Amino acid sequence: MGKPRDDLPDLKKEVTRWTATVLNEGVLPGAEDLVRELQFKGPSWTGLYSNSWQIQVGNEKATGTRRPGEPKPVKAPKMNVRSIREGRISKDEMRIQIRNLARSKEYAQDEKLGRFRRGKVKRPVKNIGQEPRTSLGQGKLEQSGSGRGGLTKRGDIGGGKSGVLSSRTAPLDWFKTFKDGGILDQIIKLELGKAVKKGKKRFLK
Repeated sequence: MGKPRDDLPDLKKEVTRWTATVLNEGVLPGAEDLVRELQFKGPSWTGLYSNSWQIQVGNEKATGTRRPGEPKPVKAPKMNVRSIREGRISKDEMRIQIRNLARSKEYAQDEKLGRFRRGKVKRPVKNIGQEPRTSLGQGKLEQSGSGRGGLTKRGDIGGGKSGVLSSRTAPLDWFKTFKDGGILDQIIKLELGKAVKKGKKRFLK
């Protein structure tokens, strides 16, 4: 056990159950909505990337299924008085981070060049398929009548050999909008030391 931090105010005086309620019901649903938007605006071929999002609040984490398939909602971790106190970065601040854990995330987010193919691939041996396996991806599928020009970003289709299809299920640099807006890593202000009497009345039975 680490030594208690002397620079943080007394728990009973500052962080109350009311603080947790405001965080859980007023702030964290917004993080869940953001993940839902990322799932539906991002690429979806097998669905593995869509289901690999994680929400971290302080030290607590909640992660998607990390399995192929249609996007499944990710519920933010439920915070209580203890987890808020242990996870806050200052007296009245808590960090909320949203990240993707898929190994292919850099390609999916157009951050890394690669060779993107359809059908059967020899190295490693696998069948990518000729079309998305999710209905989400099928509904967003865009195709070009020419192949890719060698090493490209995932969303950069066309520009290569004619008569060969290249495709994408999300626009080029779709993720940059979220990243540049700074909404994947935010520090929020906690509501501290307020409505203590109301909080006691509400939670004590």
